Parts: sequence; structure tokens; C-alpha cells
Amino acid sequence: MTAPDTWADFFAPIAGLSEQDKTTLLRRFVRESNEIEGINRTPSRREIAAHVSLLSAPTLTIPLLCQFVSAVQPGAKLRTESFHNVVVGNHVPPPGGIAVAYKLQELLDAAEDPYEAHIAYETLHPFTDGNGRSGRALWLRMQGPSGLVNLFLTEFYYETLRRSRL
Repeated sequence: MTAPDTWADFFAPIAGLSEQDKTTLLRRFVRESNEIEGINRTPSRREIAAHVSLLSAPTLTIPLLCQFVSAVQPGAKLRTESFHNVVVGNHVPPPGGIAVAYKLQELLDAAEDPYEAHIAYETLHPFTDGNGRSGRALWLRMQGPSGLVNLFLTEFYYETLRRSRL
């Protein structure tokens, strides 16, 4: 996967977009990502800035993801402590502990397919909260700007995750 060097590089495959068009598409993505989590409000400047930072960083790293999650879900932490266990509906992610960070790094190092990486990320559930929005942002980074045009549909999103866990 080739990472963008700048925000403009992220959008390079879609020629002719104005800055306003780019911002509108990103705001729509963030709004829909929030709505999947039951957050029904206009995306904050902090959330938009976090997405821009994640999408335009030259390398995807754990600290970058931690910074992103901190912006979209203040107080959420990487599940590196043994007591950082979570349950998501009927899905029980691996237990908290340092192995979560190692598995996340392996995922980031091996990620090639946006859909497979997204499913692996959500299955790992590396943070105490904010995994849905950070997982979708990870998907968007890997998918490229076409992901802004082909937005998630809530029912499709959850059905895809459910079927991947059968």
C-alpha cells in the first residue's frame, strides 16, 4: 500500500476536486461513521482534523492511531493492560494485555486489503472504545478517496462484520 504524502496526495486519484468538495466528502464520511455509533451531530473540527492527519500521514503507526482515537473518543486507551477487556455485543475480542499492541502492529505491517484489514482490526478491537470509527478511518486510508464516494451503509456495515465472525 502506498501511503499519501499529503492531504492533496490522498485525493490525487480523483482529479478536479476543490478543497470545499474534499472537505464536504470527508465531513459526510465522518458524519456517517459517527451515526453508525449512534452519534447524531455535526462532526467536530477535532474529528475532521484527526481524519486529515490519519489520511495524510506518511506511515500508519500505533501512536498515530492512538492520537486519532484520543481525538474521536477522549479517554479511550490501547488495551495493553490485562484489565482492558471489552465485550462488543456477542463478540468477545482477545483479552487485554501487551499482546494486543503486538497483534495491532502485525495487522498494520501486513495490511493490504482494506476490507480484510478492517475486519481484523474490529475483531482485535485494540482500544477500550472508538474502534468502530478508527477502524472505518483505517479502511478509508487503505481504500483511498473512492471510499469517500462509496460510503458505508449502516445495515451493510454490521451485516458484513457479523458474517465475518461466523
